[in-house]
Amino acid sequence: MRRPIYNLLFPTGCSEITVHGHRFSRIEEYQSRVRKLQHLGGLFSEFQIRPNTGEHAVTGYVDIPEPAESSILEWAGEGNTVLMDILLLLSLFTGREVFAGRPGTTGLAEDEVITRDSRVYKWGGILRSSIPYERAKDRSISSFDCNEGFEETINQIYELIRSPKWQQKYQQGYFLFLARMAFQQHFLEAAFSQCWTIWEHLFTIHNRSWLSDKQLRRIYSDEKVAFLLTEYELINEIDQKSRQLIQSRLANIRNRLIHFGRFPKYDKVHKDADLFIRLTEVILAKTLKLVPSNVFNTIERLQEFLSGNEK
Repeated sequence: MRRPIYNLLFPTGCSEITVHGHRFSRIEEYQSRVRKLQHLGGLFSEFQIRPNTGEHAVTGYVDIPEPAESSILEWAGEGNTVLMDILLLLSLFTGREVFAGRPGTTGLAEDEVITRDSRVYKWGGILRSSIPYERAKDRSISSFDCNEGFEETINQIYELIRSPKWQQKYQQGYFLFLARMAFQQHFLEAAFSQCWTIWEHLFTIHNRSWLSDKQLRRIYSDEKVAFLLTEYELINEIDQKSRQLIQSRLANIRNRLIHFGRFPKYDKVHKDADLFIRLTEVILAKTLKLVPSNVFNTIERLQEFLSGNEK
């Protein structure tokens, strides 16, 4: 079965990718379709693209093996398939809402209305930068080498999250849905709030076996942040001074935002919120067995934050 795919940017130089038996191929008019998508800055990869407001566009097709397998992630409703899992990963790792049209169509049907956001994700750059580059050995569609590292990595990630061990440890990977919601957010406050939910969720699944729901709710926010920073080896240990900074700044941002609807007023509040979102990306990369990119100097920023010696 073949379905049209919206908004998928293929790796530079790759005419197709296959994920868990699902073959994604570029549409013949790929170049013109990609130019219809939103682009916030000038981009030169295989062709020149000017910044524009953008819209949804069919950029390829997916050939789905039959019979279709059931999804491994916990989607709402019934009849959910592996394709939905794969599209979620492609959205997270390309920074756009990637979705499929109806089977047997070449695009939007007359009675269809798209309610998805066509904008580029605001966040998620660390995840996308964590995919290693691997030059293709035997295929290329142009003078640009096909980056097969993308295809290989997405397949590795999907096989990982399908494993019983990962499914049990991360309780079916619900945090991936939370991550997609967080990275879509274009307002800092909204993205920060959603990322805080991810931290609360991860803390809970790591400690639910020995703490009751009541005990989990009673633990202070700074203790949860400190736990995850050490659990995911972002830092070896956290001293009392660092805990106080987490409480007075990160936890204070959360408390003021939840209870009063706005960030507290101090000079570094937006910088702290941005750091917290980037740390969320680093932790997510680690849950997927990736080596997190340090493209935004996140680890150095964390060390400066916890030492109180920021510039």
